[in-house]
Amino acid sequence: MHVLVATDGSRQSHDAAKFLRKTVDPKTVTKVSVVAVVSPLAAVPFVTDDEDSGINEMSFRASAEKAVLSVAAELTDWGPPVSTHVYGGSPAGEILKAATRFSSGLIVMASSSTRTQAALMGSVANKVVLQANAPVLVHRPAARKKAAKKK
Repeated sequence: MHVLVATDGSRQSHDAAKFLRKTVDPKTVTKVSVVAVVSPLAAVPFVTDDEDSGINEMSFRASAEKAVLSVAAELTDWGPPVSTHVYGGSPAGEILKAATRFSSGLIVMASSSTRTQAALMGSVANKVVLQANAPVLVHRPAARKKAAKKK
C-alpha cells in the first residue's frame, strides 16, 4: 500500500507522521510520499519554524521543501522508501490529485481546525475526507489542558 502524508510544515504534521509510525505496520506499506502544497493565493508564508524567511513565492516553495524533508526524516528509518513532493495550487485539490496519481491506499494528515471552523469555511482535512477515494487518517492534536481556576 502506498501512503501519502500531507504536511503544512506544522508540528501537528510531524505528530501525524509519528502517529503513522506507531499505528501502521511498515511491512504493509510499499512506499510513502510526503506532499506539501503551496497555494498561489496564500496571504501568509508556508508554516515553518523559520522566522527569517522573506515573504515571496520562492520563500513559500523553499519553506514547503524544508517541511516535506523534515516530515520525511520522521519516516526515513521506518522501513518503506520515502519520497518528497511540493506542488502549487489548492491544497485539498492537489492532495487529492497526488493520492490518485500515486494510487494511495491511505492519506495521512493533521487537522487543527475546530468543527465550527470546518463547517463555516471548510478545512483542507475536511475537504480531503469528503472527496478522497482512499481512507484518510486525520490526526488531531491532543486537547489542551484547562488552567486550574484560582479561588
